[in-house]
Amino acid sequence: MSFLKHIKPSIVKLEAYTVKSIPLSSELIKLNQNENPFDLPEYLKREIAEEFLLQPWNRYPDVFPSRLIEALSEYTGMPAESIIAANGSNELMYTILMTIVSKGTKVLIPTPTFFLYEKIVNVLEGTLICVPANHDLLFDVESIIAVAKREQPSLIILNSPNSPTGQMISMNDVERIITETDAIVLVDEAYIEFADHPSVLPLLKQYDRLIILRTFSKAFSLAGLRIGYLLAQPAVCSELLKPKIPFTVNNFSSAAAVKLMHKKELILERILYIKTQKDYLYRELSGINDIKVFSSQTNFLIFQVKNNVKLLFEKLFAANVLIRDVSSYPMLENTLRVNAGTEAENKSFLTALKKYL
Repeated sequence: MSFLKHIKPSIVKLEAYTVKSIPLSSELIKLNQNENPFDLPEYLKREIAEEFLLQPWNRYPDVFPSRLIEALSEYTGMPAESIIAANGSNELMYTILMTIVSKGTKVLIPTPTFFLYEKIVNVLEGTLICVPANHDLLFDVESIIAVAKREQPSLIILNSPNSPTGQMISMNDVERIITETDAIVLVDEAYIEFADHPSVLPLLKQYDRLIILRTFSKAFSLAGLRIGYLLAQPAVCSELLKPKIPFTVNNFSSAAAVKLMHKKELILERILYIKTQKDYLYRELSGINDIKVFSSQTNFLIFQVKNNVKLLFEKLFAANVLIRDVSSYPMLENTLRVNAGTEAENKSFLTALKKYL
């Protein structure tokens, strides 16, 4: 394999991202990727499709999707110059880190958290600084600040609400981290619509070292169409646009996102349903012996079991109940993750879980 000598060592040592799955079917109880259990209504799909049929398919979309950004400006209350939209928030993670991180650049990440940030830092040959959560998996704010003061990272990444733990950091603590350190602070709010606590959005007008990341994949049911966006002060956005790949938001996905932002009642109704089902799962899991379940500000829960976690996962998988094994994350030994589905899906999961425990 002579080609390997030309591949960056930081790439060779990595593994490709994989998710254990099987083809979708009516029998599969799929609760493993924190997706919204509800597809868009057929009438809404038809409206979007009919609009898309009127567009020229042979022409490039806007370099940066102006119509979508205008709708996001109205939706968030932020000026268009403070918004960048992309093909999912994952693309923006790469964009942000490419703008900031080069060989040796220090990046502070509280752990456990979303795996992709660590991966991107490694790809860019940055220096990763991990700050473990408290024993209850809450953010250790004092340690984050102390370590940041000592190590002087260029970037601090706060996944809040956090995946995979479901915990959230308060706006006051985020402001402390911004004011008591010199780093750019990225707050990933992929699950903010499910949280009981407020977004850090009000801080944006005051701090130019704050970037907020969001997605349409969770609350808006658009995981399959890939739309994400970030919010930052205009001067910050102008720098982030420089490495940003152009033309990544296709016209169809953009039209769907714009349409959904005008369907607030539908989105809020679904969010309330999902939060109610998450609370139901929490109560039921809390009542099962040998299970420790953690509270969550997201649409999912993590729970620890005393049994062989991998065997339990495989038994559920064989029974067409697909959840996520997160036991490889730091501090999450013997831990599984399940997102709230429909009432019927949640009951099927609980029945299978009790059977195999």
